[in-house]
Amino acid sequence: MPVAMWQRLDGLGLDRCVVDAVPDGHRLVGTALLVTDGEPYEIRYSVVTDRKWRTRTVGAHVQGASGDRRMALNADGDGGWNVADNPILDLYGAVDVDLAWTPATNTLAIRRLGLAVGESAEISVAYVDFPGHAVTRRTQSYRRLAENRYRFSSGTFSADLTVDGDGLVASYEGLWHNVASPTVGTSPDQLLPRASSSESTSQSPENS
Repeated sequence: MPVAMWQRLDGLGLDRCVVDAVPDGHRLVGTALLVTDGEPYEIRYSVVTDRKWRTRTVGAHVQGASGDRRMALNADGDGGWNVADNPILDLYGAVDVDLAWTPATNTLAIRRLGLAVGESAEISVAYVDFPGHAVTRRTQSYRRLAENRYRFSSGTFSADLTVDGDGLVASYEGLWHNVASPTVGTSPDQLLPRASSSESTSQSPENS
């Protein structure tokens, strides 16, 4: 059962996440302890995917000095999202979720896309901001630079990600470092299953 413990590099914070298999897919469960603008937060979160690593449910409980906040999202895996059976039309087309307080959700796109070295893909995600907690649709891209290294981009932001053998982020340039990553150096293709190439939205560098 892959476990990560990330230390925040641009401020005070730790995030622990466990990835395990569930009958119909995969589940990420984590707890983040962060200090933002002088306020301490505890965030308990979970993401459940199907077997192709497409996000199906997202839950979060944020505790801060100003009170508690809860969030629950559901997705159909084909770009549709809702809260309590009410569609969120602004998120339509997003397959993955990106939680701003953790690098854990980068694994979802990495596993789902299954890029070969040199390939890249542009995707839409449901981005959950922090500490504001707003949910918006964003365009992001991943380019696989080497067996264990990716270039992540979103708008004008970009960073290199190094992953361990389970596809979890070992190093997120300038933001996070995994202090409990025993399998760096093993290709993530060798461990957790990924979606087949026919399910991937990847494209060659020539077309990116």
